[in-house]
Amino acid sequence: MNFLTRRPVATGAVIFLAIASVLAVANDVWLMRLSDLLIWILFAASLNFLISFSGMVSFGHAAYFGLGCYGFALAAQAGAPISLAVILGPVVATVGAAVYGTICVRLNKIYFAMLTLACAEITYSIIHQWYDLTGGDTGLTQFAPPLLNLGARGFAFLALACCAGGLLIIRLVLDAPLGLVVRSVGENPDRAAALGFSQRKVQWVAFVIAGFLAGVAGTLYSAFQGNAFPDYAGMRFSLTPLVMVILGGLGSFAGPIVGAVVDKSLVGVLSHYVSLWELIMGVIVIAVVVYSPHGFWGLMKRAFTKGGPRG
Repeated sequence: MNFLTRRPVATGAVIFLAIASVLAVANDVWLMRLSDLLIWILFAASLNFLISFSGMVSFGHAAYFGLGCYGFALAAQAGAPISLAVILGPVVATVGAAVYGTICVRLNKIYFAMLTLACAEITYSIIHQWYDLTGGDTGLTQFAPPLLNLGARGFAFLALACCAGGLLIIRLVLDAPLGLVVRSVGENPDRAAALGFSQRKVQWVAFVIAGFLAGVAGTLYSAFQGNAFPDYAGMRFSLTPLVMVILGGLGSFAGPIVGAVVDKSLVGVLSHYVSLWELIMGVIVIAVVVYSPHGFWGLMKRAFTKGGPRG
């Protein structure tokens, strides 16, 4: 497994080329499935950046996903060029993260988590009740050309580019001096403060970066689905990436990638064959938390380590 972690950027480039090769020959059904998966990987990775490296557990990360959806949808519905609408989605999410982050980073631990939940509920309520602007619970539909007129293959490559770009941003931030400070504040805020770092400022920057990436995922999701609904900023869309992060493994860069693949695969299979699939998913999550806290990525690393050369 060392070959995956020793040179992460090179490994990522190889994986990117492999996925691109698959997208070049896949049929429309698999192109749609892979596009959906890539969007969720980016969304889960943005939350993992907060939890695993910044020390901030968010229960309301869907707020920025939803703001990305509606930022794009409202701009497209107002007649803005699609290229501009695609940019405005993440911008709206980033502004929302900057405002909410200023409030949330004032507190720590469970109080921080509850503030993120409250901010998400505020966002959901505004979207749900502002009928004149957002359409309320009926949402917004038919505001943009299907898949941005790129076709299934073109959109899949766009999703891959955005997902890879988002993961690269996280990797570069973590490897930069900013990333060392973010990790220091996340692991031991008192020691970081003693070294002269402002916990609030550092966490606010990390919060905004995560919000921006969630907004990119939300913009892609809205274009992919062809709609925008209040639920995209609701509790279910906050819990799903959290489950992916847990299944993949906390504390690792690759965790949300593996977790998204596992979650989407399990849900796809179980929901097709089992009526109580949500119950089974709950049991699986409990089992992972209790018996493998480092998730499926941790299991893979241990398996490769045991089976690999010693010395």
